[in-house]
Amino acid sequence: MAFVAAFLPVLGSTLLIAFLVPVGNLLKAESIGGMALYFLGVVAFCGLSLLPTNVIGIVGGFAFGFFPGIVVLIAGILGAAFLSFLVYRKIGSRRFADIIEKHPRSAAVYHALLRESPARTLSIIFLLRLSVVMPFSLTNFLMASARVPVYAYLIGTFFGMLPRSAAVVFVGSGLSELDLQDRGDVLFLAFGIAATIAAMIVITVISRRALDNLTAERTAASADIQTT
Repeated sequence: MAFVAAFLPVLGSTLLIAFLVPVGNLLKAESIGGMALYFLGVVAFCGLSLLPTNVIGIVGGFAFGFFPGIVVLIAGILGAAFLSFLVYRKIGSRRFADIIEKHPRSAAVYHALLRESPARTLSIIFLLRLSVVMPFSLTNFLMASARVPVYAYLIGTFFGMLPRSAAVVFVGSGLSELDLQDRGDVLFLAFGIAATIAAMIVITVISRRALDNLTAERTAASADIQTT
């Protein structure tokens, strides 16, 4: 299930790119109806691990502009996260906890998620969402399998996904066409993607260090127990 959650969205994005121009133009032409269709598409396709949030965020920015685009995208992401949580919680492995306990770092994160304070749980979900190393669908699967509180899951998802979502919507909002025949669009897209990657790397490093600090003591304790 983790493999499917990690790699199925990559295949879905390849298919979406093939229909990127007609889909983007349709959503842009339909205005309010396009926003409703876009929202439902994000919930369904991202919630069922069929599409990543990055490519679809560029489409939303192009079709609706930055502010409407980020509002609809974030609403759709929250809906997708909740749908995915329900699905994966239902079919998640009951052996998840036993598997996690064999790996000290993973066990530290797991225990911090479920057995520490609600604020600690929320902080870890937020940091995991910030990191671009953790795909949206895979994080959904891991959080649902760990059976984290749904309120912490959704709040952490909202704040953690907001920076990267805003970045990709901003890139999409600066495009005049999705077929990239305009040289200015090509340059803007290249610059926007480069700036987004750079920002996400910085955010990922910061979130990784913060996550290490949150789990360092428990990781060491788990390692000592396994050694003995």
